[in-house]
Amino acid sequence: MENKAYQMYVDGRWTEAASGRRYELPNPATEETIASVPDAGIDDIRIAITAARRAFDEGPWPRSSRQERAEMIGRLIEGLEARKEEFREVLVAAHAAEHITHFVQVDTPIDHLRLYQQLALDFDPAQPITGSKAKTPMGEIDVAGIAYRQPVGVCGLIPTWNFPLYISAQKLGPLLATGCTAVVKPSPFGPLIDIMLAEILDSIGLPPGVINVVTGQGPELGQELTESPLVDKISFTGSCEVGKRVMAAAAGTLKRLHLELGGKSAQIVLDDADLDLQSMVASSPSYFHAGQGCAMNTRVLVSRRRHDELVDKMTTFVTNVVKVGDPADPEVMLGPVIRAERRDAIEEYIDSGKTDGAELATGGRRPAHLERGYFIEPTIFANVRNDMRIAREEIFGPVVSVIPFEDEEDAIRIANDSDYGLFGGIATAATPKATEHAREMAKRIRTGGISINGAVSVVHAPFGGFKQSGLGREGGMFGIHEFTEVQSITWSA
Repeated sequence: MENKAYQMYVDGRWTEAASGRRYELPNPATEETIASVPDAGIDDIRIAITAARRAFDEGPWPRSSRQERAEMIGRLIEGLEARKEEFREVLVAAHAAEHITHFVQVDTPIDHLRLYQQLALDFDPAQPITGSKAKTPMGEIDVAGIAYRQPVGVCGLIPTWNFPLYISAQKLGPLLATGCTAVVKPSPFGPLIDIMLAEILDSIGLPPGVINVVTGQGPELGQELTESPLVDKISFTGSCEVGKRVMAAAAGTLKRLHLELGGKSAQIVLDDADLDLQSMVASSPSYFHAGQGCAMNTRVLVSRRRHDELVDKMTTFVTNVVKVGDPADPEVMLGPVIRAERRDAIEEYIDSGKTDGAELATGGRRPAHLERGYFIEPTIFANVRNDMRIAREEIFGPVVSVIPFEDEEDAIRIANDSDYGLFGGIATAATPKATEHAREMAKRIRTGGISINGAVSVVHAPFGGFKQSGLGREGGMFGIHEFTEVQSITWSA
């Protein structure tokens, strides 16, 4: 990928930061600079917020028809399809997206947008209120009415860097379908995908100010977006720590919030599960996108009697099958983590696991054959206790903790013993009886989603967390509702 200088997109125009500052983006696998972007400041994001406010209050987009919104999303999909390979190239170079992740990185986001194109047509913002009566001095009268979902208004979108097209599609799809406007403030680690989306939106005739993309490294950008009285809603995807700061900053204006935060999800492997299959599934957070996913099942819970057998199979799989290297190589299953400072933090967690008494089954080092890039070997800890740091805190790297349990009640207790509650899984025999039993177990686990034997609906099902894993849901009609406010309108029938 060539070293290219990108610009921000504000009020329908391509622009530099007012200060003229820029910063560079490295390829995490090679450490070579691949692009530079404007390093915006407070004045820049205030201009973008004002543009989004004006576009919502005065522009045509919030008053557009459902057909017009669906057509716009359709043109966005066409633009993505036409540039799909360019998006893949940027995802590989800037985000270390391995080929095995491309269904999530590229194909699934387009599926999200196709669903929102249809929902833009199908979603009726007016739902009748029936059977209502009111008492007045003149006597009882029949009342008719509607519950009307208005677009929530100006939205601050703060996506993260790990699955950037996926996350932005989850936000932009329902936003466009409902008639909102937005300022997008991407992670400083990964702004290129949102700039490229703006290039498509600009080329297909989206009105100025509807979508604005402001790039920059300073925390003051997100702070201004969250505190501004001109912004009605914040949709943030990122860490729990930053999510709490967003929530506190939004309190001054009682903003609507959607927070998709961290996870420490548990995969419960029951005794009747196929351990040969589970060796690949259970170890996947140690290689799939270098463990950089909030919903990954990084705690593997298995009965004490089958613990050693599963750990041996997991270790054999990652040692013999998982190739580590530059994700530009289609045979690579594990690429680098996003930045050197992230690798340092992950290594500190690995050291803590060893200090706390967990058994390092495999990995834990930088690969000897890779002199450059932010690489860590696939790492599996065995005989982990759930009170250890590596079992309590989100590592966001290629590290899996295998935790033994005594029986199913103990497994459910351990799964629920977490500050997080984003996702989870249950592995069992592939029979109707076993599946029914797993469904009943799932209802006792306090997480936003549970996958039984790997079955996941990533487009239509609601996605979001319990506890400190966030607020609200994305996906399908659940995502539509996140970008609306409910208004009641009643009259005498």
